[in-house]
Amino acid sequence: MLSTALRAAKAAGKVVMEQYGRVETQFKGVGFGTGNIVTQADIDSERIIVKIIKEEFPEHNIFAEEEARENNGSAYTWYIDPIDGTSNFSRNIPLFGISIGLVKDKHPIMGVLFFPALDLLLHAEQGKGAFANDKRIRVSQRELHKALYYGHGYHEGEMLINKEIIDRVGVVKVIDASSFEFAQIAMGDAELYILPTSIHDVAAGAVIVREAGGIVSDYQGNPWTTDSAGIVASNNVIHSKVIALL
Repeated sequence: MLSTALRAAKAAGKVVMEQYGRVETQFKGVGFGTGNIVTQADIDSERIIVKIIKEEFPEHNIFAEEEARENNGSAYTWYIDPIDGTSNFSRNIPLFGISIGLVKDKHPIMGVLFFPALDLLLHAEQGKGAFANDKRIRVSQRELHKALYYGHGYHEGEMLINKEIIDRVGVVKVIDASSFEFAQIAMGDAELYILPTSIHDVAAGAVIVREAGGIVSDYQGNPWTTDSAGIVASNNVIHSKVIALL
């Protein structure tokens, strides 16, 4: 399963980079917003990922952001974001990623994140550790007052940044790419990410952060599953403090 996900991510990355820097932005619905942005590269990337996965695992369920939704009654579901951070991709900002996560019975068990513009590939399997370009990675040990907190910024009329957290952390950033934010936590470069759950955005990153020694939970501190209403990913050191503040 991991080798299939890696192959799919690399194939999608090639398609995406062929269009990077010359995309035409479209909108899925009415109104301007980062959540509505889509490009042909999103669609092409998703199609090649789904094709490769279905060739190997036709019986598995598929849940992708743009088009593919298949419930075959399997215990396994692939959650796919063909370009996470499309708003960055469409503005020629290289912080965008291809996210492929595998969930078994609502629990994430394998994840691949590929950032083709950065030549950065992360992967993890449950119980086997997390890796970036095949090197083992670990979360940081920074305390809350030194933590980098990734918020989600302005979305559907509100700022998804927690005031209680802002007042206690060292740095706050918004880049609008869940995949990169999870990667930063797993690699020890950031410490905190909080967001209402979009499963295709976070299924891969959840495994990678956990396998790098971090914690991924819901807002109450329970282990994150696909049934959770929100997600909190941290470096472990600060997690209980963040949950108490939430």
